[in-house]
Amino acid sequence: MEDDSKPPADEGADPERAGAAGTGDARPLDRGRVDIRRVASEAGVSTATVSRVVTGKGPVGEATRRRVLDVVARTRYQPSAPARSLRSARTLSVGVIVPDLANPVFVPLLRGVEHVAQAHDYAVLVVDAQRSASVEGRALDRLLARRVDLLVLAGRSRHPDRVEELRREGIVVVDPAGEGPAGTSLLDRLEEPGTEAMCRALAGMAHHHLGYLVRRRPGGGAIGRRWESVRRWCSALGLKATPLVLGGAAAPGGWAGALRHAVGSTGGPTALVCANHRMAPEVLAGLRDAGLAMPEDCSFVTYGDSPWAAAYRPALGVVALDLFAVASTLVEAAIAGLGTPGPTPEPAALPAARFHPRQSMGPPPTAPPGAFPEPVPR
Repeated sequence: MEDDSKPPADEGADPERAGAAGTGDARPLDRGRVDIRRVASEAGVSTATVSRVVTGKGPVGEATRRRVLDVVARTRYQPSAPARSLRSARTLSVGVIVPDLANPVFVPLLRGVEHVAQAHDYAVLVVDAQRSASVEGRALDRLLARRVDLLVLAGRSRHPDRVEELRREGIVVVDPAGEGPAGTSLLDRLEEPGTEAMCRALAGMAHHHLGYLVRRRPGGGAIGRRWESVRRWCSALGLKATPLVLGGAAAPGGWAGALRHAVGSTGGPTALVCANHRMAPEVLAGLRDAGLAMPEDCSFVTYGDSPWAAAYRPALGVVALDLFAVASTLVEAAIAGLGTPGPTPEPAALPAARFHPRQSMGPPPTAPPGAFPEPVPR
């Protein structure tokens, strides 16, 4: 093994060049392709020494290391990704399966993955599963064939058996929406504090009945799990919670009619919680058409946040989870743990969801039930 505590033969071949490089020589450089041989020549060392400095693996003397790093910085040398891939038996690629790319909620998650992947010179392969089990299945097969180092599932997989197959093949899987040992997902656990804070805030405003707005009766998935969390916290706080189904064969008059009927009924909900951010604009249009004002006639909160939620008038209360931070933290930990036996440990510091109360919330209305104007036509 070459001893870098003193200059090896090739390092002493050109002392003048080596000394100039070590003192920050600012000679004009040829800005063509910079490879490892050129860095070695500029630094007066072997290519093996450059490799050890760049990868941080193997003994290198401090003076030699500084000289090589100086040349790397001056020439803007970037190690060859294919070469590093061959040496590490990795493909330097991350696969991401998104249930539906049309859903904007996945954008911050994708940005978080891309942010970390770029920092580690990983390529990102994004697949739109189109909410189709067959499309997702074919995508999993392709990603297995490509031997991606890391698979990120943006939503709960429709093929958990195939995901397990990828794990057995050595592919690290990041699955924040997947069901854990306790029957809940990581995202469920991170969102729980935001749901609790929302329910406590509405209870503190003297609301007694919450309406949970959904397109169809809540079952599985994120909407169903959020409903169970809302129902559980409302029960603990002495509040009534009711799912209000707005899609399909809703009350006459569409969503406006259904909302007006629910809010205007005796004992009806005085606070509305929208199950997801994507349906919030339709709910807000329904409230407008029903002639219902926030928060005078009913309070309104939605899961998920975006700039328009705060810009809306009145600004909307939200339960928001920072998916960018969650994704980037999980992917950073997964890449750091590549090659380590056993499952990747869950990072200790993951940001929990936060509740942001805004002007769409207030005390229950004092007007008698049913005293609302007729729906306003679009």
